[in-house]
Amino acid sequence: MQLTNNAALRRLLWRIGRRLYCRARGEVANDLATNGETYVQACVLAAAGGGPTTVFDVGANQGEWTRALLRQARTFAPMELRVFMFEPVGQTFERLRANFSGSEDGVHIRTFQLALSDREGEDEMVVLSAAGGTNSLHFDAALAAKAQDRVRVRKTTVGSFCEAEGIARIQLLKCDKEGHDANVLSGAKTMLHEERIDVLQFEYNHRWVYAQRYLKDVFDLVDGLPYRLARLAPHHIEVFECWHFELERFFEANYLIVHDRALSWFDAQMGQFDEWNTYG
Repeated sequence: MQLTNNAALRRLLWRIGRRLYCRARGEVANDLATNGETYVQACVLAAAGGGPTTVFDVGANQGEWTRALLRQARTFAPMELRVFMFEPVGQTFERLRANFSGSEDGVHIRTFQLALSDREGEDEMVVLSAAGGTNSLHFDAALAAKAQDRVRVRKTTVGSFCEAEGIARIQLLKCDKEGHDANVLSGAKTMLHEERIDVLQFEYNHRWVYAQRYLKDVFDLVDGLPYRLARLAPHHIEVFECWHFELERFFEANYLIVHDRALSWFDAQMGQFDEWNTYG
């Protein structure tokens, strides 16, 4: 009985401590409406001022993120907006294509049954549900056992796709690839070196463990380039001076790679870690 009580107390203290820790870190629930993603969309659209704007939705699922983008774009009409949407799983892609077809009011949308990655070819993906948004190229035996299916998907890179489609510049690239995000960023390396991406948003969470990738990989990717790394907050972005091991906690959050020229588009709050490993 005593052991049970001790275990229950430990769980309670753990939950309280974790909540306080996450609050101090500024962690927010990963809800599209409140986690800062729509804030980023609004800032990019406002900066475009109705001019030509190219957006990539990588890991589009059924298009919730793009729907939010289009709702905001209507407030900036007239606008010349091109949206490229990528979803590799066949069943999910068919739903996506049914949801978005053609062009209207200066908005041009194209859908592609492709997985963006760090190389071209094919790979195996676990399908946990047709519409759940958690299908992944990275999995262990336990996750694979829960899968409804395992399918082969086609892969290409951001650089190769842009070369094939004649895309010179991307104003906003959103990536939600369930652990494969760092691979997508690596596939955009040429575009980053040529400074042809203004803002690149990516999701970071525990699935990066399956991919054996870290936030440090992203800091290293843009080292020496005119880009800064930041984390989304509901109404601002937090800019990190450099990588710190305290960042590698695998709490789910969205981060940005922001070109220096685009930093002024946001309420960018600068901070750094101190000798006590705290950020402020």
